[in-house]
Amino acid sequence: MSYLGIDIGTSGCKAVLFDRSGRQLGSSHRSYPLLHPVPGHTELDSCKVIDACCIVIAEAAKAAPRDPVAAIGISSQGEAFTPIGAHGEYLDHAMVSSDGRAFELIEPFVNTFNLKQLYQITGHTPSSLFSLFKLLWLKRNEPDLWKKRPRFLCFEDLLQMRLGVKEPAMGWPLAGRTMLFDVKNHVWSKEVLTAVGINENQLSRPLQSGSVAGTVSDRMTAELGLPRGVKVVTGGHDQTIGALGAGVVEPGSAMYAAGSVECLCPVIPQLTLSDELSRNNLCCYDYSIPDAYTSVAYSLTGSNLLQYFKENFAIEVNYDALTDELPDAPSSLLALPYFTPSGTPYFDPSTPGALIGWRLSTSRGELLKTLMESIALEMKLNLELLENSGIHITRLIATGGGSRLHRLVQLKADVLNRPIETIEVSEAGCLGAARLAQSADTGVPVIDLVRREHRPEHEVIPNPERADIYQRKFAQYQTFYAGIKELSGRIGSI
Repeated sequence: MSYLGIDIGTSGCKAVLFDRSGRQLGSSHRSYPLLHPVPGHTELDSCKVIDACCIVIAEAAKAAPRDPVAAIGISSQGEAFTPIGAHGEYLDHAMVSSDGRAFELIEPFVNTFNLKQLYQITGHTPSSLFSLFKLLWLKRNEPDLWKKRPRFLCFEDLLQMRLGVKEPAMGWPLAGRTMLFDVKNHVWSKEVLTAVGINENQLSRPLQSGSVAGTVSDRMTAELGLPRGVKVVTGGHDQTIGALGAGVVEPGSAMYAAGSVECLCPVIPQLTLSDELSRNNLCCYDYSIPDAYTSVAYSLTGSNLLQYFKENFAIEVNYDALTDELPDAPSSLLALPYFTPSGTPYFDPSTPGALIGWRLSTSRGELLKTLMESIALEMKLNLELLENSGIHITRLIATGGGSRLHRLVQLKADVLNRPIETIEVSEAGCLGAARLAQSADTGVPVIDLVRREHRPEHEVIPNPERADIYQRKFAQYQTFYAGIKELSGRIGSI
């Protein structure tokens, strides 16, 4: 038997088929465009996304006809949802995480719903990225749609609906990212739903990661070339599923995802809802293994900045050759990586990216290094805040495209002054989802499957001299943020 993991991302989806030992049998990928109908709005055509998911499932499954698929697990981007009509029709596009249109609705909501109570229920502090505030925007701006009392499905449960699951469900980690979920009792929060104006019948069932939600319908098995009776298994938020696939199962370990979003995702042995975490916009919600929790500390500017730099300043070279231009020594410039709205700890949508120290003598490699340093310095800030909140991380495991660029991993190890492991797994999200599917099918605890298969590839050790320089640069970085924030507030937008 084989197990298929699908990862539904913001710019594309991928499916990978694995055998029982974790060996990859086949894979497929499809991209889809982000839509920007007006400034500040970022959407996906949900129909195109789910069509792409079906294509990659069929193509990946076809790779091993003698090793039929027994179960499918799903990893999904967080927060985005699709309004669904009474007959299963899609009523609107999905607003993705970086869509900031709901920002102005945060303050009125928290003025009526106690902020501390909201954190104690949901484990999250307010941001326009969460489903809660996107729903409020829809309620105010699309009254005709709202009156239809649609269902609101995230991409995990939306795919389940397409696969023919009679009662779609989502993993607890994805439910947590809606900011509608009671993370203590693992149910939809009646208090929050009432404040928004919806009921739990408009949402899918929340189930623990690794639960069987249903089976693929006979019609869809014929369409996708699957055997009858394939189980559909809950996964959840992609960061938690990717961390599982990377081998992050022990308290003290964390995934360092080097993708479009740069993210730390640790294992926390108990639900931790402290004032210190809340002050720094650091959440706590369910992880992808039983009886464990996580936080996500992240920068919304990550490898998307590397892609931007290449497309605008180095289109003629590949990523390996471009990163070979990075000088060994720390740069003499300083940058603030807010080329998108910031992530944790500030949730700052207004302060722009900035750079100081650029001279005619500055090389392309040094300019790029400065930008990559700024992302690592932002993650150093997040790591220190997690530590100060009692979440101690002793082991970092890198995933994502950036983890395969050695000079970038070395830079991050130097800035954080921490060893960073790289792994052989190229598609950690798909592997994590597949392992949850295998666990549900065989009854073997998912943590046992991951422990026996995790294979570290290399450990990147920080250079002590460079780490000392970066510690001094970190203090400058914090001062730089405060100054740019104050200056940009005074001069306004240009």
